Amino acid sequence: MAATYDALVIGAGPAGSAAAWGLARAGLRVALVDCHAFPRDKVCGDALIPDAIGALEVMGLRPAIDAESVSLRELRVYAPSGRFISLSGAFRCLTRVRLDHLLVDAAVRAGAHLIEGLTATVPLVSSGRVTGAVFTSAAEPVTIEAPFTLLAAGANATVMKAFGVGTTLKPNGVAGRRYFQVPSRLAAERRHLVIAYDRALCPGYGWIFPGPGDRFNVGVGFFSGRVRDAPSLHDLWRRFLSTFPPAAELVERSTALTGFQGAPLRTGLAGARLGRPGLLAIGESAAMTYPATGEGIGKAMESGLLAARLVGAALSSGRDGEPVHEAYESAFRSQFRPRYAAYATAQAWSSRPWLLDLLTWRASAGRFVRTELESLIAERGDPRRLFSVRGLVRAMFL
Repeated sequence: MAATYDALVIGAGPAGSAAAWGLARAGLRVALVDCHAFPRDKVCGDALIPDAIGALEVMGLRPAIDAESVSLRELRVYAPSGRFISLSGAFRCLTRVRLDHLLVDAAVRAGAHLIEGLTATVPLVSSGRVTGAVFTSAAEPVTIEAPFTLLAAGANATVMKAFGVGTTLKPNGVAGRRYFQVPSRLAAERRHLVIAYDRALCPGYGWIFPGPGDRFNVGVGFFSGRVRDAPSLHDLWRRFLSTFPPAAELVERSTALTGFQGAPLRTGLAGARLGRPGLLAIGESAAMTYPATGEGIGKAMESGLLAARLVGAALSSGRDGEPVHEAYESAFRSQFRPRYAAYATAQAWSSRPWLLDLLTWRASAGRFVRTELESLIAERGDPRRLFSVRGLVRAMFL
């Protein structure tokens, strides 16, 4: 079987669905292909921070998200000492199974053609340019041709290697989560996000995120970096429940709804190529998840919307032969490189419990640390003001 479109999007997660929505809104014929049938689940923390909320607003999904998600105004970041920083912000929580379904539906309503149950195997290449892809299916191989292909296949190393978009294919992080039904009274007391850099987890972390219907997402993550002998994800999970009292209490008093599930992460643009002629890599296929926190939904969607704008402009102007992938990579890196650098520094600092304790103390004693952390989450200002040697010095006095 063979088909031809203006654009092919491989992967219908947040990055792929946002890209397909943007391309379809521009009047282009778009194939949005995923190996799963929707709705489908995805291991995630389920928290939406301001960058994700902003992208959802651009797509016109803010009313639906507001109606179905939990609205939260506080993030508590626990240091190894047990002391926490209370940070203000605009946050929402919604399960990934529901979020991704809303995004796919938005792309389809915009005019994208959703094709489920196809797995990408190799790109089509003509004169050094990607011109589509070959897929396997339950029936027979399928070929889809398009002037532009957008790869949003997550941390799938096999697909990334086949499409040539990564020099470092091995995940540099891993995360896992479990859902719990929390008693209403206890849930009412926990109306805030929790990220815990417990001493038994560093440089890993744990989280407790309250979702709709008092269904809480509790999980752990670990960023390998240069750390050797990293613990297994299940071992990290056991440490979190045994050493972090808020997690232990919540789990003891709640009912488990699912088993513990894990997934690999590629973070910090590590070893990422954002494209090649005819191909743009978006979301986690370009390692766009933030280090230190594992948040990736916002940047995935923003990369998809950016790629769609550039591809749409090239096709509408007849400049589809130009190196759009270079313009895309330049635009993304120039806009967001400082933030990835700041989160990488935060990840390095998270392996030093004494430093996290010091920063937490300074956040309570002064204004600088708290203000800069809230600015980082809201994506305002320059994150290097805090996450640098000069920023650490300023934190001691302001």
